[in-house]
Amino acid sequence: MWEDSVRPNSKNELVGQPTFSKDLESWESLSDAPRAIILSGPSGTGKTSAAYVIAKTLLGDAYNSHNFTISNGSDERGIDFIRHELKTLMRVKPIDCDRKIVLIDEADGLTPAAQDAARQIIENYAENALVILTVNELEKNRPAIKSRCTIYNFTPINVDDGARRLWDILQDVRIEEDVVEGWTPHLKTLVDEMDGDLRGCINLLESLPKTKNALEDRIVTIQSNEFEDSAQLILDDEFMKMRNNLVKQVNTGVPLKTIMKKLYYEVNRKFSRQDTDKDKLFDAMVAYGQIMEKIYEWPMGDQAFCDYMVASIRKEVKKTGE
Repeated sequence: MWEDSVRPNSKNELVGQPTFSKDLESWESLSDAPRAIILSGPSGTGKTSAAYVIAKTLLGDAYNSHNFTISNGSDERGIDFIRHELKTLMRVKPIDCDRKIVLIDEADGLTPAAQDAARQIIENYAENALVILTVNELEKNRPAIKSRCTIYNFTPINVDDGARRLWDILQDVRIEEDVVEGWTPHLKTLVDEMDGDLRGCINLLESLPKTKNALEDRIVTIQSNEFEDSAQLILDDEFMKMRNNLVKQVNTGVPLKTIMKKLYYEVNRKFSRQDTDKDKLFDAMVAYGQIMEKIYEWPMGDQAFCDYMVASIRKEVKKTGE
């Protein structure tokens, strides 16, 4: 997987997060680092990669599975995980370094009770371990835990930084020089179409045929108007067509967040028209809002998310019409 093989190894390879990068440069050892850190921001902005860079930079030769451990908050949501597994990890002394590092990825998936317990453990064992929490939605974290962490808000990568990083990655994965030459002029456009989601860009590039025009052709497809207006399909009760429309966009490589944003814009445009069944659109937005709360913790693939989205909208619209 390109995403794993090109993960940044040093602070020089991080892009687009200047405040975090500047602070990291000032930490000469783990004793200089904060008690705990929250890395917050949308998917694909480099939060998990940044956590790995912290570990590799500050642990140095002591970087190993004892001193750097990783858990996923979406998988281990409950208080039992915090009270037993996390507490054990934090209590065990580091080896050959000042502090160990414990990464809890997708920590906004922890239950409120688990967050409260984690806050106390972070306080009690801060001398033993630096805790790093990555979150997609900072507002899901309890104020008590946020107040005890240094928070870095990661934003989508700008097109210039993103294109430079993608070019470096293309050198690392060693595809043919003429392919790199053909793709390079379109890297900025790709970052823009992906809304600064660098992971999405990498995954799309990896999926392409390794031919000179493949990236240009894919961008043309993404930018084309061949996708039907989902809002109009809602109004026409064409829910199977809507489902196929969204899945087609997923299969073309459009990021899920971009597809969902486009759906909202399409519905919003319809509100301004006098001849629109606005009640039906309001019903659709109720379902849209409920399902979008799950976008960062969705356990299955993007296509399944779209299927559930359409089913939820159809159910809400039909319920009101009965």
